[in-house]
Amino acid sequence: MRIIKRALLILAIANLIRIIPGCCECDDSTMPFNFNKMDIINLDNSGDWAVTTNIDTMMAEAVAFEVELFDSLGYYYAEDFKSNLKGFSSARAMSCDCSFPLKANHYLTSIRITSLYALSPEIDAGSDVSDFFVASPTNNSSSGSLYSSLETICNESNGKTYYDSGMESFGLYLTIPVDNNQARFVISIGFSDNSVLSDTTRLITIKNK
Repeated sequence: MRIIKRALLILAIANLIRIIPGCCECDDSTMPFNFNKMDIINLDNSGDWAVTTNIDTMMAEAVAFEVELFDSLGYYYAEDFKSNLKGFSSARAMSCDCSFPLKANHYLTSIRITSLYALSPEIDAGSDVSDFFVASPTNNSSSGSLYSSLETICNESNGKTYYDSGMESFGLYLTIPVDNNQARFVISIGFSDNSVLSDTTRLITIKNK
């Protein structure tokens, strides 16, 4: 008799586990946030696929960076928002696999890249070299292509919804070889509220084949 009761209990628990997710209702409220922090990470673009790296040496024809834009309040802000959602409870959190959409209060309007070193005899230090870069979105992209223009990256951020992470990130790839033994760039991002985030890449040592 005990074995039968135990078997029935296990069966009941298994059915309950199956039923709970089916009754789950996720809140579709959008959490607002601001892009107020920017990081630039070196990319090793010398292979088949670009990967992040801490090495400050790049091939002359493979200069690339990844830009990350996010809210400095980060997940602390997100968790506080979730805990205050109407009807949200720890039980729902355990039984539901809900994503929490985020939407920025502003969007990208410009990406400007300035070279602090001469790239070639024709491109002096201090030149705006934005036109020599292409971009590759690393999240929530709808372009369907490997590389995008800087303008496309900006346009796609307008009205964009982010899930579980308020981060905009994209790779920047220099399309011309660097004719110098060093390179460094200032990357400035303009937003629709007229704010600007700027940061400087690390000093890059250029390696020729």
